[in-house]
Amino acid sequence: MTSSDHTSESSRPIDRQWRILSIYWIRGLIYIVVTSLLAAPSAFADAGSATEMGPTFEASQDYRGGTLRIGAFAISNIRARLYFGPDDLPIAVAIDIEKDLGFGDQLVAFRANFNYRFTKRHGLSLGYYRLQFDGIRRLSRDIQLGESEFELGLTIRSKYDETIVKLAYNFIFHDEGRVALSVSPGIHFSSADFAITASVDLNGGGGFNLPPLGVSEDASITAPLPMLGGRIQYRMTPKWSVILTSDVFFLTSDSNDGALTDSSILFEYQGDSAFGFGAGINRFSLDLDIVKSGRRWDWSSVYSGAFIYMKFQF
Repeated sequence: MTSSDHTSESSRPIDRQWRILSIYWIRGLIYIVVTSLLAAPSAFADAGSATEMGPTFEASQDYRGGTLRIGAFAISNIRARLYFGPDDLPIAVAIDIEKDLGFGDQLVAFRANFNYRFTKRHGLSLGYYRLQFDGIRRLSRDIQLGESEFELGLTIRSKYDETIVKLAYNFIFHDEGRVALSVSPGIHFSSADFAITASVDLNGGGGFNLPPLGVSEDASITAPLPMLGGRIQYRMTPKWSVILTSDVFFLTSDSNDGALTDSSILFEYQGDSAFGFGAGINRFSLDLDIVKSGRRWDWSSVYSGAFIYMKFQF
C-alpha cells in the first residue's frame, strides 16, 4: 500500500459502524410495523368497545389539515469532519471541527417540522434545522484544505454552517385506532459552508483581532440526497402518543459514496384544543465521499440530541 493509499484510507473510514446500526434499525422498524399491524385488531378486540379509548379517535376521521412543530434541538456528541481539495490530488487527513478547530460538541439550534395531510392516505412533510459554529484555535498539527496548507502553530479563525432541509411525500397505508403507519420517499438537502483564515497571534492572547496571513480557504457544498423514510405512531391514550421515525439513504459508485440515517423517537401530548407539546431524541448521520465541481469532498457529520417542541394543528 502506498502512502497516498494509506492517507486516503485513514481519512475515509466510511462509517461502516453506522451502516451496520442502520441495518439493524431498518430491521427493527420492519418488525415494529408487522407486529403493530398484527397486534392492532386484537388490542381493540380486548377493549371490547370504543368506550375505553373514548370518542377522541372517532373525531380524528377529519384527516385534512396541517401540523406545525417548533422547538429547540439541544445537540450533543457532535462529531463532524471535513476535507475538500482538487480531484486529481490524494485526499489529505480530514479536519475534525472539535479537535482541530475548537468548535465544541454541544449546541442548541432552532428546529421546525411541518406536515400537511390532504386525505386519509396522502400528505407532505417539510423539516428544517441549522447548525452554526465559529471558533479560534492554535493549530496542533499541519492541516490541508483545498490548495492551501496551514502549518502547526498558526492561529486560525474558522466558521462552519450546516443546514438540513427535508421534503417528503407521506403515504399513510394504515391509520386505524391506536396505530398509524406510513412510508415517506423524499429528498434530504444537506448543505455546508466553511471558511478558515490563518492569523499571527502577536501578543499570545489568542484573541479574535489578529492580522491575517493571507492564507485562507472557503467552500460550500449542497448535497440533495434521495431518501426513504418510515413513521410509526402508537396512541397510548387519546391524548398521549409515541412516534418513531427513520430516514435512510445509501449510495456506492466508482467515484461517489454516501450514507445517511436520520432517526427519532418522540413522546407527544395532544389536548382537546389545537395546541400540544412533545419531546424526544434524534440521531443524525451523514457520510459523503463525492466529486463535485472539480473538487473531492470528504464530509462526515454525526450528532444526537433532544428535541423539545410545541405543536399546533390547523
